[in-house]
Amino acid sequence: MNKLEEKRLERQLRNGDGKRMVAWNAYLVDDIGVIWCMVHEDDAGYKPMTGKGLLSSPWYLAYKSSHTDEDGKVDYKSMFEAAEKLVDKYNWDNGYTKKEVDEVVTSSIRASNLKV
Repeated sequence: MNKLEEKRLERQLRNGDGKRMVAWNAYLVDDIGVIWCMVHEDDAGYKPMTGKGLLSSPWYLAYKSSHTDEDGKVDYKSMFEAAEKLVDKYNWDNGYTKKEVDEVVTSSIRASNLKV
């Protein structure tokens, strides 16, 4: 393994158990926009970043206000595309290839199926 690959792997986010964590666009929308979600390797489901406690607020991947025309109509397609771009950039900046993100998400889906 070369030094560049070692550095990339060192940047990868991990939870307390050493499992990989990636950002994911779950298309979860509230009145403000698309809520940021995280997926943990081998852990069923996803975690919406909605904040904890009275004075916290959700993290957003994209805001409706940035994708609303002058008539007040939200362009959901462009909003979801913007959310996806941010997720991809975040994961890449944290050392994850698209293939690795897919592996983490797939492991979560598999864990969900095992719980049934």
